Amino acid sequence: MSTLLPADQRELVRAMNARTAPVPEDTLTAQLARAAQRYGPAPALLAPGLTLTHAELAARVETAAARLHAAGVAPGDRVALAVEYGWEQFAGALAVLRAGGVCLPVPPGLPRTVRWRSVTDGRASAVLTQSWLAERLDWPPPAPVVAVDGPAAPGLPAAPEPRRTATDAAYRITHPVSHRALATAALEVNRRFGLGPGDRLLALAPPDSPAALYDLSGPLLAGASLVLTRDIDLRDPEALAEELRRHRVTVWNAPPALLDLVLDHLADRGEKLPETLRLILLGGERLDPAHVRRLREAAPHGPTVAHLAPAAGAGPWATCMEVGEPEPAWRSVPLGDPLPNQRVFILSEALRPCPVWVAGRVYYGGVAAETCPGEEEGQETVAHPETGEPLVRSARFARLLPQGLIDVVGDESARITVRDRPLNLQDTEAVLAAHEAVHTAVVVPVGGDSFARVRLRPGARAGTEELTAYLRRKVSPYLMPAAVEIVDAFALTPDGRLDREAVAAAATTAAPAPAAEETPGPPPRDEAGLLDSVTRVTCRVLGLAAVEPDMNLLDAGATSVELVRLATTLEEELGIDTDIEELLHFPSVAVIVSTHLGGLDARPGPAEAAAAPAAAPAALDGIGARQKFKDARHGVRHELDARDGIALAGPAEHHLTARRSHHGFAPEPVDLTALAELLGALREVRHGGEPKYGYPSAGSAYPVQTYLLAHPGRVDGLPAGGYYHHPVHNRLVPVAPGATLPASAHDAVNRTAYEEAAFSLYLVSRTDAITPLYGELAWDFTVFEAGAMTQLLMQTATGTGLGLCPVGSMDPAPLRSAFDLGDRHRFVHALLGGRPRQARP
Repeated sequence: MSTLLPADQRELVRAMNARTAPVPEDTLTAQLARAAQRYGPAPALLAPGLTLTHAELAARVETAAARLHAAGVAPGDRVALAVEYGWEQFAGALAVLRAGGVCLPVPPGLPRTVRWRSVTDGRASAVLTQSWLAERLDWPPPAPVVAVDGPAAPGLPAAPEPRRTATDAAYRITHPVSHRALATAALEVNRRFGLGPGDRLLALAPPDSPAALYDLSGPLLAGASLVLTRDIDLRDPEALAEELRRHRVTVWNAPPALLDLVLDHLADRGEKLPETLRLILLGGERLDPAHVRRLREAAPHGPTVAHLAPAAGAGPWATCMEVGEPEPAWRSVPLGDPLPNQRVFILSEALRPCPVWVAGRVYYGGVAAETCPGEEEGQETVAHPETGEPLVRSARFARLLPQGLIDVVGDESARITVRDRPLNLQDTEAVLAAHEAVHTAVVVPVGGDSFARVRLRPGARAGTEELTAYLRRKVSPYLMPAAVEIVDAFALTPDGRLDREAVAAAATTAAPAPAAEETPGPPPRDEAGLLDSVTRVTCRVLGLAAVEPDMNLLDAGATSVELVRLATTLEEELGIDTDIEELLHFPSVAVIVSTHLGGLDARPGPAEAAAAPAAAPAALDGIGARQKFKDARHGVRHELDARDGIALAGPAEHHLTARRSHHGFAPEPVDLTALAELLGALREVRHGGEPKYGYPSAGSAYPVQTYLLAHPGRVDGLPAGGYYHHPVHNRLVPVAPGATLPASAHDAVNRTAYEEAAFSLYLVSRTDAITPLYGELAWDFTVFEAGAMTQLLMQTATGTGLGLCPVGSMDPAPLRSAFDLGDRHRFVHALLGGRPRQARP
């Protein structure tokens, strides 16, 4: 199967995934044992009141492994590791591996029923815990409970060397992870950043965190030291800053949110990060470029900063991005490229490779997708469309950048669906975080809506109204959160990430209950008061978070039926008599208000009232009522249904039903022949010596020009870039070779369709070609012409195998460079095109 990508993009994907490193042939346990012998007298673990050398830590591991063996743990058995933060979590995890078992972390702070279920569902054959927890907590029988810190037992025989291989499972949080996967990630991070015996890593992650997988293996393999603080200091920024200084820590490995606490503390005290800190590893969550800039300000000595991410769930690192100065266009720091022996692919919903800049789902291959023998509950995989290799399906959505970086654009946990379109809340979060007063922003889905929680910068002043107004100018109405709340701090997960579930729960609790029905009073007579009242009703009726007075309500997603409902509601609640026809032509709050205020001083007389349109139908409330209204088909004069008439013959029905809008496109490129047939409908022909077109134009002025953007690698035989369709010669004339448009130029609801499309058409008016003929009416006639062209194109597309999606609203500014346009050009309409995607999987 062909990748359908241009040769240069196929090479980009190949090179990105071609990095390899020696694959560990033995278990992580064997490698750690050799490292303990090599670095024996050097400090391995520095904890409050306890320092262990590599040799001493290895001795404690041997003792705990012997206890597990005596309790009946055999190679391949799962052992629940239930320990509080401390040296025991490292000795315990390594003891499980030394006994040949699979480490299954179970947080001891979970409710009893959840703890028991984790042990039974995880099929743990034993529980390894701390002595004081063994006395305080009970566990489901018959699993024996072993204390990792129990008293020495001189007569206890050592655990035999387990017969395990590098591909066997070693750890399990959300899925089994092999010895080889753990060692591959740890050794590569060590090699890339030069970790050695002189390094000290501040270990803060609990055993069930992705960061803990590196803490467990990376420093010990390199002969470095692990620095532990007291468990009560894990969220105390002052204590963490003190640990960094006192122990001369060189490596930080924790999520960005936890480091943020330390940076805020240092900023309050006018201090900087210690110069001993040379390497900062940030992973586990989205990394805001603003966070990197704050970090650079707090560390003028210039430590290396890297962004790491696991493949899926809580696994070892799979990608790494060494971060310099963030690019201005970044909304979040990219994932970077895959680590050696890892592979990353961005595939469409049809499991086809996505071209550069086109968003798709992230899939991981290589070590991240390998299965562990005997582990029936491994990760679900799909086959690569070309090689057949197993791939792990992640929750991330991303696009490949031309330099080989992976730019994440969304996540399943941060998506909402509006009108069957998935929208990424990361866009809203990034825009809100860019506000000068905002320190941190979190936007979470709650039900069918979204809520934003914001923490301001120290000393900054901004209210929710200001932030809401700021968002209105920056994001689509579909991405506007239902509420923006300012908070003092965010809850963190046990491993230091922003706790988005807690934010969502707080949003649900804080969401206001629907207001009780109130008897509407007379509408305000002043413009400001009336504007506020109409805006509130409009937001409620149309289901929008906010609207600007001059916003076209059709662009905001309103339908004509919803506008009729809005007019009815305004009449019932505010006593505003809205002209339905005028509202449909000029759908905005400002038009409603100005029309009403003008009518207060010039109310129609009886004769005019008699000629006025009939009253609007009753308010439409709910999906059922709206569907019933549509089923009634008020546009048909049903009083004439029974009257005799003259029967007419017409075209076959398929000619009428074939035309449709397509909002999703298949990844296959389109053929230039089909595209030529489509655009040929707009060509000029000669009839009786006179130029003729397949669509009308006022005064035969034909001011609307057609421009085509060929998306990279999506039109066979046509290089990417901007073209002008010359109607007289019926040819595509290159005007901007290689030009592209950012998906952000389109409204959020259309960006997915744009990214899937093979090409896009833009109807642009040359205003000076019609204005001298019709003056103020020129734009109206231009819009009529563009509508006729759109209808012709969509009708023609049905016979070419192509599909089109009309787009009426976008930011026209990028069109100037994409098509070499001048000041007299004005955007009218757009159509996205490609091979229709028949059905969503």
